[in-house]
Amino acid sequence: MEESKTRTLGPRIAVGLGLGGVFLLSLLHPLGFTTLAAVVAGLAVRELRVVLKASGWHVPTAAPIAAIAVVYATYFYGPAGQWFSLIGSVALLLIWRVVYVVASKTKTTAKQLLRDLGGSGFAQVYVPLLISFAVLIVRGEHGTGLVLGLVLTVVMIDTFGYLVGRFFGRTKLIPRISPKKTWEGFLASAFGALLGGLFTSYLVSAELWFGLVFGLAVLISSVLGDLSESLIKRDMQVKDMGDVLPGHGGFMDRIDSLLPSSFVAFALSLWML
Repeated sequence: MEESKTRTLGPRIAVGLGLGGVFLLSLLHPLGFTTLAAVVAGLAVRELRVVLKASGWHVPTAAPIAAIAVVYATYFYGPAGQWFSLIGSVALLLIWRVVYVVASKTKTTAKQLLRDLGGSGFAQVYVPLLISFAVLIVRGEHGTGLVLGLVLTVVMIDTFGYLVGRFFGRTKLIPRISPKKTWEGFLASAFGALLGGLFTSYLVSAELWFGLVFGLAVLISSVLGDLSESLIKRDMQVKDMGDVLPGHGGFMDRIDSLLPSSFVAFALSLWML
């Protein structure tokens, strides 16, 4: 049992270090980070689309391209570009699906069609909209430092919780949703959030109380993001959203905590900085 846990830890660490290196390089310029966010958003939506399709939800193949467009529009045009591109991309995907059903004479019910349209809208809001808030952050004052602090905080929360929960976890947190989550892992995640928040306050030259509030808020959003994806995977009856990242699953599995945390960090930056 312990040998199996150690064997799977190696690939997870190697992939994590590789992703971390790419992320740090992207911070050399805001457009570099935006490009990374756009690529990850497109790949994550592609994974989500495949899982939804396997469960009977038909999302157009253009959904990943629409996700990339939302992220870039946010960088170049700010909040206006963010929301106009989101509304436009969702509208185009809905039209795409309706035209396809009519043109191909696909047999479907009104209920199924509405379900497909809802799936398209959900995919765009869940991934590119949420991740685009990180792009808004990187465009602003202290943007690079705040994004670095955000990602490091989420990584600490995830890593501390994973290691302590995997090797020392005994008390289940919410077994019906995520059987592997434990209270021991959660307490370790809270410690990681505290360290990450304090480091973030240093990066953006803020008071220590900002770091404490930041760490607590990101802890809550990170855990809820992780549990939300676990609930989706449970409903879809899949273990991981993808398998391209050894030890991590897919890109959706890697950014599930970061998605809601990006919005939380953006809101805190407006309120407190």
